Amino acid sequence: MDVASELDFVRKRYPQAAVQEGEGQRALVVPGVELPDGWSHAETTISILVPVGFPHVGPDCFFADAELRLASGGEPQNSAMQQLLGRQQRWFSWHPAAWEAQSDSLGAYVRFCEGRLREVR
Repeated sequence: MDVASELDFVRKRYPQAAVQEGEGQRALVVPGVELPDGWSHAETTISILVPVGFPHVGPDCFFADAELRLASGGEPQNSAMQQLLGRQQRWFSWHPAAWEAQSDSLGAYVRFCEGRLREVR
């Protein structure tokens, strides 16, 4: 599946999702991801760097709004600040166990990121 087809699938759940490119990077940007209690905000935008070689090479890690923190004010576990598409964002070092080009998708990876964000830590 190509990125355009995958974007159409993600837009069924997140109509404002878009692919953005710049500074030699390409990312799926998904605004309006709802967060459970325990975070500093009720929602965030997640960005997934789409690697060169996709879909044979899967995404790894994801980004959220730079100001996202735990409700206590603490830093989320396994996160740091990094640049993506020319903006400072909160990078989550969160890795899937495997990526199968024939069966995995960006939509499934968005759900993977949502799963991490449900784990308020």
